Amino acid sequence: MIEKIYNEAKASRFDFRKFACPHDPLSHLFEEWISYYRLKFAIVRLLQPKSILEVGVRYGYSAIAFLQASPSAKYLGIDADRENFGGQPGALEWARQITEPYDAEFLVADTQTMKRFPGGPYDLIHIDGQQDGAGTFHDLRRAISQGRWVLLDGYFWTQENFVNANDFLIKYKDVIRYAVAIPGYAGDLLIRVSDEYLETITTEPSAGAAGSGEIVKFYDNTYYLNDCGGHREFRRSKGRTIDDPRLLALLAMSRLAAGRRALDLGCGRGELSFQLAAAGFDITAIDYSEASIAIAKNCFAAAGQRIPGTVRFLCADVTTFNIGEKFDFIVAADLIEHLSAAELDQLYNSVETHLADDGLFVLHSAPSAWFNEKDYALRRASVEKLGGFMPAEPRTRYELLLHINEQSPARMGRQLRRRFPYVKVWVSNEELPSGNLRRKFTVRKMVACRDIYAVAARTPIDIEKLEAVLTPTVLRDDEFHNISISIKEWPRELPTGKMANVSVDLINGSAQTLSSLGPHPIRLSYHWFAVEKDRTIVFEGIRTSIPFGILPGETGRIDVQLQAPKIRGLFLLNLTMVQEGCFWFETKPGFAPPEIPIRIV
Repeated sequence: MIEKIYNEAKASRFDFRKFACPHDPLSHLFEEWISYYRLKFAIVRLLQPKSILEVGVRYGYSAIAFLQASPSAKYLGIDADRENFGGQPGALEWARQITEPYDAEFLVADTQTMKRFPGGPYDLIHIDGQQDGAGTFHDLRRAISQGRWVLLDGYFWTQENFVNANDFLIKYKDVIRYAVAIPGYAGDLLIRVSDEYLETITTEPSAGAAGSGEIVKFYDNTYYLNDCGGHREFRRSKGRTIDDPRLLALLAMSRLAAGRRALDLGCGRGELSFQLAAAGFDITAIDYSEASIAIAKNCFAAAGQRIPGTVRFLCADVTTFNIGEKFDFIVAADLIEHLSAAELDQLYNSVETHLADDGLFVLHSAPSAWFNEKDYALRRASVEKLGGFMPAEPRTRYELLLHINEQSPARMGRQLRRRFPYVKVWVSNEELPSGNLRRKFTVRKMVACRDIYAVAARTPIDIEKLEAVLTPTVLRDDEFHNISISIKEWPRELPTGKMANVSVDLINGSAQTLSSLGPHPIRLSYHWFAVEKDRTIVFEGIRTSIPFGILPGETGRIDVQLQAPKIRGLFLLNLTMVQEGCFWFETKPGFAPPEIPIRIV
């Protein structure tokens, strides 16, 4: 296609100067602009759009190029009619004059305040990129849901514009059929939007949508398996392992539950429910997405084994459900930012109804509104002072689409305290989930924390125990002889490269907790030793986290995930543990990693 565009531009005799305003203060650049507007003429000549929207009109030179190339097109131009970002007050009147013979309309407005462009859908949307990167990203986001083709002017105009346009391409890659970069005076980026996407959407609701009912259709397989946090690990392990620190922290908090009846609100893919059931909880998992429930059911089916707890799935609205039961442990993992304030009131009312007298309600939400609105802006400004650039928008496409009510710690606490007498809210980062649970954070440090956790209850919360399950330590050298692995089930033979699981009991006779939380998580791993070759073939095996942590004196059953070597032969599988950033357990006196023979075929 690019060759056709260049050939059309080369053959074109279009000269925008016939329509140029004699009072244009940039008239000294007209010679440079001849090929620039011929390129735009050529693009539209090939595309032949019947409807065109232009954002940023100025004197209408692009408009007349478009309409000369496709005379029957219906055109709408939007311009703020002011000086900033290359604008020229009063220029719009000239644009009206030169396009008068065509079906052209103009609107004085600031597209940065729009949640949706007027009219549409359009065959072509042209965006003037002579603005800050944030403005470019905003307009591209609107255009992608209303235009079959999107043409960004000024793709190479500034580094900031280039960074933000490319950030847009990364975040929206799943709805873009292809994109073509065309060098020139300011550079153009031609985007072809996916027909499948345009068929299913006329607009994407922005943050501030009235409620979650408006966005239910976006909770589909694409979201859960390609974007939602932890999707890569889920696809690798089919939901049987968890490495995500936020989910590990919520599982650790289940240790404070007085009983084994659990409710998973907004269960998503079901990996949290699976781990709770594997630990002996009787789970009710609720989600209003049919795709979610189907994936979660498959998560349990893929395990192919009997688990201690039971599970019941309900495809229902978490804000209005009523199942007439009480639960000891209710969890809302990354749910509340997807609900409006009014829906949260309904949710908390339902939780209050279903929470046992000594029950515990635990929540996680990310990203904190403070993190996006304050910390990211501060870091971006600091980088720009050093001459660098960061994207204007820190959120992913799905976060922009689905996070209709991102929380701050203060807002979350206020709303919870209306329903529950005992509430504890704290912020943290992945390195230490206990965050400022009992420690003092400066305002700047709080703002820099992405994660918000909360616990609500009818009875006093044991903060000391809560901190204990969330605060890991580096193991002392005198503890390793008290820690052992006992292999329970394993495959005797595996195809090359095959993923498999080995069931083990992890026995903690030490005085310290074995935890996969914190900056130095403890995980299970393995080495593959080739018997015939008399050497280790794989040293850095896949890591498997310890879902709930194992307290002193406890034994935990864990499925260790592994991948078979890619060569055939007899191997010894050496099962071991690692404290990340510190040591492998077999390097410490007293720890004896077990070995089992497995033939790779």
